[in-house]
Amino acid sequence: MDVLIVEDEPLASERLTEMIAQCDDSIRVCDTLDTVEDCVEFFAKRNPVDLVFLDIQLSDGISFEIFNRIEVDTPVVFTTAYDQYALQAFKVNSIDYLLKPIDPGELKAALQRFVRQQIRPVTDYRLLQQMHARLNPPYQSRFLVKSGNHYHAIVQNDVAYFQADGKIVYLVTKAAKRYVIDYTMERLEQDLLPPEIFFRVNRSFMINVDSIQGIQNYANGRLKLTLQPVTEQDVVVSREKVAFFKAWLNS
Repeated sequence: MDVLIVEDEPLASERLTEMIAQCDDSIRVCDTLDTVEDCVEFFAKRNPVDLVFLDIQLSDGISFEIFNRIEVDTPVVFTTAYDQYALQAFKVNSIDYLLKPIDPGELKAALQRFVRQQIRPVTDYRLLQQMHARLNPPYQSRFLVKSGNHYHAIVQNDVAYFQADGKIVYLVTKAAKRYVIDYTMERLEQDLLPPEIFFRVNRSFMINVDSIQGIQNYANGRLKLTLQPVTEQDVVVSREKVAFFKAWLNS
């Protein structure tokens, strides 16, 4: 798969290239651009790429100008430090909207989403299936937990949310039972849980969509969630994740 990176900060471009390679080293960054003008010229020449990582604020303007000046059929993953463009981004060929600094788990989820959407149209089905397998390892269907001197397995569907308290991570079931598990939140987010079902709303909580009982506006552009089972700690969607959280609920 060939991708184009459009980013006017060289360090950010290099970092994104490295992160993409870490997700799947068969993905080739065929070019990097840094201006609206270069992008218009690139797409005018019909250069074939499969996916574009597009920063929103470029050195010569806002990248949405590209879509006003030329037709772009290539799927786009927007990258930006600002969340106010999220709704506008989803009106064009947007696969995802990643807030900087880009989280490796969210980047991997964006690539997974792209591959899932492209499986049927492509002719090289085997190649895309191989890429799909690399980006989508089998998710954890059960979690072994200890209760007293006994062990038993909790199936993924019975998990309401995961909660981190310092270095300790708890699995909380829909029946309000709570167990310590041996996984970090990062491991759960990046490798073990399906991103269409579980979402990490902040550093402390990764929630099952079924656990959400209520959503309300909160201070500084954040959202406050009511979960079932109820939590003693407020569950707040961090400001930088609000746009992505809304998109996740709409997906």
